[in-house]
Amino acid sequence: MYVKKIRSFIVLATSDSFRDAAEKLNITQPTLTKQIQLLEDTFGFKLFLRDNQGCYLTDEGKIIYKYALNLTNELDRLLCVVKKIKNGTTGVLNIGYTFSCINILPEIINNYTEHHPMIKIQLHELSSVEQEKKLLSGELDIAFMEKPTNKQIKYTEIGSDHLVFIFNQKENFKINDFNDVNQILDKNTLCLPDYDSHFDLSQKIAKYLSSNALNYPNVYYTNNIYNIISMANLHSNVTILPNSLVDNIKSTSECKKLMGKGAKWKIGVSWNEEKAGTDVLNFINEMKVK
Repeated sequence: MYVKKIRSFIVLATSDSFRDAAEKLNITQPTLTKQIQLLEDTFGFKLFLRDNQGCYLTDEGKIIYKYALNLTNELDRLLCVVKKIKNGTTGVLNIGYTFSCINILPEIINNYTEHHPMIKIQLHELSSVEQEKKLLSGELDIAFMEKPTNKQIKYTEIGSDHLVFIFNQKENFKINDFNDVNQILDKNTLCLPDYDSHFDLSQKIAKYLSSNALNYPNVYYTNNIYNIISMANLHSNVTILPNSLVDNIKSTSECKKLMGKGAKWKIGVSWNEEKAGTDVLNFINEMKVK
């Protein structure tokens, strides 16, 4: 109830006279005088002194003026937030992603949050299967994943990923077909991510090996991807990983793109149109513009 009076007080404090302030506020001078008197009565002390030259803040008025400015600034911020809430430009977005999207996601998120600082982004690393379930249940708003099977979920392709064979450059392995790969695996230790820590990734690599009849008698499992890459740089060790996980890692290892069934897959952005709010649709539309 004091907001209008406080704003009038601020305008008067920066004006030469009541008449000047009343004109700025587009109200009559008696109305402004009454507003200031009501504030002074409420506070219990004078805010202004008047003489023939104009009006001036009292010592008490100067103190109140500083707090009044802060109050109105905070109120303006509050009203701005209220407007953004009504327009769907503030809130929380739960976004899922798989290992294949780890390189493209930061730029997408940064571009979005730069224009929507009021939106809080919560990221969840999940398999594509898990993301699909959570999109249907509403636990996720957006998912960066492989193409979903449920037609209720919308999908737009944004890229692809593929498996690479990693080994020490000095080995100089020649990989022209699966016979070459099998011979290498027969004589070297295949270092792989373990199932407990990287189930989705482990499953994809295992499926590739099985689908292409590749045998690996010597295998070593670890829960650390960086350790796997480092170990592959040692003599008699090799590994198979998605290109997305090794593309930005500086290493002296050699990477060869693999062929065959399951060696390459597409990735995209998915959302549940039935549950998608304004913020989700804005995110998707802005991605498409990019």
